Amino acid sequence: MDLKPLIAALSTVLALLLMEFDGLGERLAEEQASTPPLSLVLALLGVAVRQGASLPRALGVIGGLLPGSYGLRMVQVAHLLGRGNGWDLSWSGAIGDPDYGQSMQVLADCLEPSWRLGSSPLTRIETTIRQLDHHARSALAQTTATIAVRLLVPTGLCILPAFVLIGVIPCIAAFAGGMS
Repeated sequence: MDLKPLIAALSTVLALLLMEFDGLGERLAEEQASTPPLSLVLALLGVAVRQGASLPRALGVIGGLLPGSYGLRMVQVAHLLGRGNGWDLSWSGAIGDPDYGQSMQVLADCLEPSWRLGSSPLTRIETTIRQLDHHARSALAQTTATIAVRLLVPTGLCILPAFVLIGVIPCIAAFAGGMS
C-alpha cells in the first residue's frame, strides 16, 4: 500500500489547521474594513492644519470625508470643541467607543498639547505617523516570523516522511539486498 498520498493529505490538513487556528486573518480584515489607517487620518489632519484650518475645523472636515461612524466620531469631537467644551469632555465619547476608542485616544493624545498650548500640531502629527509606521513594520515582521514558523512544521511533516520513504528505505533495502 502506497502511503505517500495519505501522508501528503494529512500534512495539508495539518497545515490548514495551524494557519486557521486563531483566525488572525479574519480579525485583521474586519478591523481594516471598519477603521481607516490612523496614519492616513493624521496625514489628512496635517494637510488641513498646514492650509490654516483650526483643530476643530480640521477634525470636522476630515471626519466628514471618512466613511461610517469613525468619521462621525471625529465630527462630533469637532462640534463639541467648536462649542467651547473642554478637551477631555469633547473626546470622552470618542475615546469610550468600543470600536474606535483606541484610535481616537491616539488622535487625542497627539493633538492635545497643541490645543492646550496653542502651538502647531504638525511636529507631533509627523512624529506620531513615524511611530505608527514603525509599530506597523514591527507587527508585520512579527506576523511574518509567526507564519514562517507555522509553515515550517507542515513542510517538515511533508518532506521528512517523503525523504524517509524515497531516500532512506530504498538505501536500506539496497544495502540489505546486497549483503545476502
